[in-house]
Amino acid sequence: MKRPRLGVAIDDLNLAPKQGLQAAARMGYEAVEINTTKGELDPARLSQSATRHLRRLCQDLGLDVAALDGYLGPDGFADPAAVDERIDKTRRILELARKIQVPIVTTYLGPVPEDADDRRRRSTIEAAKTLAEFADRTGTFLAITTAQDSPASLRAILKEIDCPMVRVCYDPAGLLIHGHDPMAGIADLGSDVIASHLRDATAGTRSTAGREVRLGTGQLDVRDYLAALEDGQYAGPQIIRRTDAADPVADVVAAKQFLDSLLK
Repeated sequence: MKRPRLGVAIDDLNLAPKQGLQAAARMGYEAVEINTTKGELDPARLSQSATRHLRRLCQDLGLDVAALDGYLGPDGFADPAAVDERIDKTRRILELARKIQVPIVTTYLGPVPEDADDRRRRSTIEAAKTLAEFADRTGTFLAITTAQDSPASLRAILKEIDCPMVRVCYDPAGLLIHGHDPMAGIADLGSDVIASHLRDATAGTRSTAGREVRLGTGQLDVRDYLAALEDGQYAGPQIIRRTDAADPVADVVAAKQFLDSLLK
């Protein structure tokens, strides 16, 4: 198995953006995902000079910005009262990605009801189609993160959106937490996977959610997961996520040590 490039989502470190980037470089990570939905990196607050500084800082640290994080909460685009604001915010993030030459914006649609007549499903799909058109114009991929919906359901959603610029960010822990088999889903989504959030979890059931745990201590067979993605022709970085930890920096350091040992 070929060793993948390793990256980290700097927002998970609970540090200011500059300090998070510097920490990622010190840890030996090669790539980063940057949250741009809030704070000083929100596109609505980011000046042109600050944008240039961000790009230059990443270059100086030797970090590839693999993706911008556009996660807007657990409801995603399923709340009709908030959907217009969230579409506008995601458009700004896609435009920022174009400016700093980042190929992918990750996002979460929210739980999408399977009933075609459900109001929340219609709202979500229409929002995704609107963003797909903008992604197509900017040349930036919009990657939908796997979570509550099954991979088969997400495959149907992608077919309905029908845009090659809308793909998948695979999050095996998100699937485990909601009772799905993360390994089976890779075959369902195939070449549509263009980003990977590598985190671990204990498995949930239909009635009880699982929980995220430190990489290598949960129910994800990390070696099999990496091999399955490689078999599916995924060649992008593995972005370490640790969204629920008392000491996320320590866990991110431990995750790299675990992967370095696993991939010798």
